[in-house]
Amino acid sequence: MLSRAKRGSVLIAVLWSLFFLAALALVINISVTPQLGLAARLRDRAIVRYLAKAGVQRAIIEVRADETEEYDALNEPWNGHEEAFKEIVLADDGYFTLEYSLPADESGISEKRYGLIDEERKINVNRVSGDVLKRFFEIAADMSSREAAGIADAIVDWRDEDDEPSENGVENSYYESLENGYPCKNAPFEVLEELRLVKGVTQEVFDAVKDKVTVYGSGAVNINTTDALVLESLGLSRALAQEIIVFRNGSDGRAGTEDDNVFEDGESIIAALSSAGMLSAEGSKEIETVIGDGFIGVRSDNFRGYSFGRMQGEGMSMKIEFVVNRDEQIRYWREE
Repeated sequence: MLSRAKRGSVLIAVLWSLFFLAALALVINISVTPQLGLAARLRDRAIVRYLAKAGVQRAIIEVRADETEEYDALNEPWNGHEEAFKEIVLADDGYFTLEYSLPADESGISEKRYGLIDEERKINVNRVSGDVLKRFFEIAADMSSREAAGIADAIVDWRDEDDEPSENGVENSYYESLENGYPCKNAPFEVLEELRLVKGVTQEVFDAVKDKVTVYGSGAVNINTTDALVLESLGLSRALAQEIIVFRNGSDGRAGTEDDNVFEDGESIIAALSSAGMLSAEGSKEIETVIGDGFIGVRSDNFRGYSFGRMQGEGMSMKIEFVVNRDEQIRYWREE
């Protein structure tokens, strides 16, 4: 038998061993737990990313399923189709949603919608004339005529091929003289954010107009989907622009419902408004001018969406902003 002294020594050795093992376990736990948490977050991030990408694919399917090839309107499935776009569950703990918020009304309330936004409802900064751009910035950004003319001509100079400044515009000599100078592009805009490089387009101005402008499409604004502000910018009177929206919304006064009035081709616009008693001779001339300039159409070919992949509860989420065209080509992609 071990002596009492030896037994005491063994006990001490065992206690020290347990102490070191406990300390080692604590160190391992401190080291491994964050890595396990990181692994879980990476797993969740991958899940929400693929959920958001699934939303993009659903958007493409809805665009492909469009039954009207000649025209597009707000009562079609790609716009406001909650059954296709709102909280579509793909896993026990995840779903996707395609949603966006309409600009706040006079009461400050912003309505949430589910679906896509056609780019043809907006002003195409690559296509419209300087006069249209000037009117647009006056209205959308609440600018003076002089300020709006400066930005309009600067945009035209940015997108044209020459190095000759317009009356109120600027070219290379201005941009290269800046502290962190850069050349004038002299080519079409490729993404909206390029506008921030143009003289006069501050962040405040950009925020005021970004939801009303596009770089995609032929430049013809879809009269079935656009708003009164854009119609007025194209050259229609404010009263006529409002009349067109009222006519379009049908008897229930709401956009995107079954009773909407739809312009199926450019030739029917004047006839339909005249039949409804909403068009004067002067208004008819206004519409003829805008159609003649090529700034009004009835079709949309490019669609912007905001697809959110989300985990149930307070879990992780991811947003993909994208633009897809009728040929199912992704024109823009941004993940957040």
